[in-house]
Amino acid sequence: MAHDAATGYLVTKNKKNKGDSYSSNAISDSVEYGDESWELQDDAAAENWEEDHDDAMNYHDYQGSTWDTFSTNLLAVYGKTQVGSVYQQLNDGARALDLRPRIYNNGTVGFHHGSLINIPLTTITLAGLLEDAKQWCNDNPKELVIIFHHELTHEAGYNALSSEVYTEIDDFYVTGDDGVVYDEDENDSQDNDDDQTSYSYFYSGIAKLKGVYREQGVPYYPCEKLSGITVGEAMQLADLSKLGGKGYLLAVDRHDMYGSFCGKANWISDELVTCHSKNDDREGNSQRYQMCTDRKNTGKLSALRDYVLQSSNNDATDDADELGPPADEYYYPFNQIQGFWQVDSTSVKIGVKHAASTLLDDNRRSNVNAEMVQLAYNQQFKKINLFSMDNVALNGNAMFSVLRNGCGQSVIKDDDEYFTCGKNLVMPHMNVSQRLPIFWNIILIVVYSSLFIMVSVMLIQAFGLREHGLQDHRLECNGVLI
Repeated sequence: MAHDAATGYLVTKNKKNKGDSYSSNAISDSVEYGDESWELQDDAAAENWEEDHDDAMNYHDYQGSTWDTFSTNLLAVYGKTQVGSVYQQLNDGARALDLRPRIYNNGTVGFHHGSLINIPLTTITLAGLLEDAKQWCNDNPKELVIIFHHELTHEAGYNALSSEVYTEIDDFYVTGDDGVVYDEDENDSQDNDDDQTSYSYFYSGIAKLKGVYREQGVPYYPCEKLSGITVGEAMQLADLSKLGGKGYLLAVDRHDMYGSFCGKANWISDELVTCHSKNDDREGNSQRYQMCTDRKNTGKLSALRDYVLQSSNNDATDDADELGPPADEYYYPFNQIQGFWQVDSTSVKIGVKHAASTLLDDNRRSNVNAEMVQLAYNQQFKKINLFSMDNVALNGNAMFSVLRNGCGQSVIKDDDEYFTCGKNLVMPHMNVSQRLPIFWNIILIVVYSSLFIMVSVMLIQAFGLREHGLQDHRLECNGVLI
């Protein structure tokens, strides 16, 4: 899953034109899912989704005073978690998108970025992002893409989300008297005539999101709709051809006031692993900084490794303050593994002030994505169906390949009709980024520019002397040339 996928649109306004064509390489040739052997709630047959964290952050523009704009831009650049549009992120291996919708007073549905770094994203809208996602699904019609909402906010605050409205139920599902959501074409028990429209109460924010998805022709379901179903059944729910499109795409949340996430998040504030922190002595005095980018100190990667493994391998529990897969798989259809560096106020201060870094720099320099791919390849995760990553552009396809071809999931056969999966396959090639932080890139640009100017001046002087011809610079002492 692409963590905060909308951040990919920040600064680099590389939104794909609808008519452009992209090559998805091996992704578009991926095999179809089976109907019977891919239980979403059963790890032995669970489909693993790679989630792109905070997808909307690649479309971005800021407003406000000069100082507000400067500080907001600084924090936004630091907090950017993805590179490229949703189309590019899906090409890079993501199959699920983490979005944080924000409704503005003018009725537009855009995005915001996180809670600690609360950055409004005002250029890209939900409708615009869906156009990119639908285009990718059209170009890759065998792949299933799921959009996960959480942290729905409103520009006017809490009160704007707390009211309920009586609105039309979408054509792709209806709610029965027992509270269970059914497909309309399978809901024989409902007493609705073919020409009669069904209505129900929804929170105002959810009703607004439903309107956007209805206009875009993308199914939008409550969490229980995806509980206990196979991937084949999920693809039936996500089939865009029923709504005039092509491919498989759906959005899902709890349909509560905040559009909450449909899975066990495994986010525990007291145990979060950040890239930057302080080491304190026994008296509580700060001694030194510990950074994930320090190759000589692997403590940070070890801590993150333990965190993600506990999220997958601990005993099942529904306690939000304990790591581990959910016990109630109906309420929590997904178990999220957060394979990225978390953020708190201390890590932001150290990252900006002392490391001159960003979240993308931290991700690249620490090689955290490669480490997560190795854990998955070595089959260290017992319970996983949703893996969240920052910067899926770096080794996202490697993670996609490992998760898709894990034993118990792959439907790819070799020439002998046997399943080849897991560690029987070659470890995917992984890229190691050698890019420097932005601060040092600026320093290098200044140094190289100075050298260029010096060399240019020297050459100009040399050519000037040449035009005056050869000159005798020998000294004469007592009538003798030296």
